[in-house]
Amino acid sequence: MATVAVGDGPKVVNVPEIVVPSHQGNFPLDSAVVEVQWNSKLTLLCFQALPKGDTLISAERYGNSAWSSTARITVQKEDGRLHDYFAKIITGELAEARVLGEYSCMLELWKTMPSIAPSHEPTGDATAWKPPATSSIDHRPPDAVKLGAKIAELHRVSKSPTGQFGFHVTPYDGKLPLVADWDPSWASFYGKLLQGVYQHDVGVNGYWKELDDAMELTLTKVVPRLLGPLEEDGRTVKPCLIHGDLWEENIGTEIRTGELYIYDSCAYYAHHEMAIGMWRVDHHHMKAKEYRNHYFQNYEPDEPVEECDDRNRLYAIKERIMYSAHVPGSKAREQALEDMLYLIEQYVEEEETPML
Repeated sequence: MATVAVGDGPKVVNVPEIVVPSHQGNFPLDSAVVEVQWNSKLTLLCFQALPKGDTLISAERYGNSAWSSTARITVQKEDGRLHDYFAKIITGELAEARVLGEYSCMLELWKTMPSIAPSHEPTGDATAWKPPATSSIDHRPPDAVKLGAKIAELHRVSKSPTGQFGFHVTPYDGKLPLVADWDPSWASFYGKLLQGVYQHDVGVNGYWKELDDAMELTLTKVVPRLLGPLEEDGRTVKPCLIHGDLWEENIGTEIRTGELYIYDSCAYYAHHEMAIGMWRVDHHHMKAKEYRNHYFQNYEPDEPVEECDDRNRLYAIKERIMYSAHVPGSKAREQALEDMLYLIEQYVEEEETPML
């Protein structure tokens, strides 16, 4: 992948109008692909100012994205080799913030574990994300054994620059921002993260008293009860760098080598078990237990181990609520309520649940 970045990060580039240089394909390219300029009209993520010597051959629509336009750009290098770059175009009021978020998240992943994230290299005033040597990437559900080992390694080698949970810029899950301010307590951080996601959902789907009551008890009773013990009796939680949106469409398998690559991140430093809450939800194919099982074979659950599955259910609530905010009317909202009611029954005293 490639990202336009001017100076220390991605910037808005100047595209007075969409232009189509001489090339084959069905994807209109603007001049920012060749020359970085300035404007506030359009923000490009994963567009590269092509290196000197590259000859543009074609630009084709490639892949799918719910919140942007994507393409594959093929160039010919000076030695005659063909090489592919991948582009994502983001437009709208929050385009620049979303670009900065994803650029920063992917850069953090690459710096932490370059074998699993696309590499970057400076190209004049631009910074480029480069794909694997071949563009033959399969986005079907990845190999569970290999994925479990790779993601566990990422979590193990990562180190929070502040020693806390959070991230230095706002990550965007799709088109929506996450609350990820630095916090020394995991229980506190997760509570604020979940509250922020719930506010997105209410803004999209409206108020629902039963869900609001359950969320209130989840935030005030379940989160402290389930996550508090992780930081009690001398125990600590390591802030691990997690991808933040790790489902099958954001994982690519290079067909020739079988190597795994991760994309489209909304990364932040979190409890390592948080990363696989997404692998529980029904709206992703990776809900099969083999994915969670192989991960835990490489990175064991924290104590108390007997509450690991309930923590996983709690983390999945964030994923269900976020999906509901992105896909209004989906059953994820009802499933989140079911998970909350289950955890409330397990961890909240009956006299503390008058509204339910």
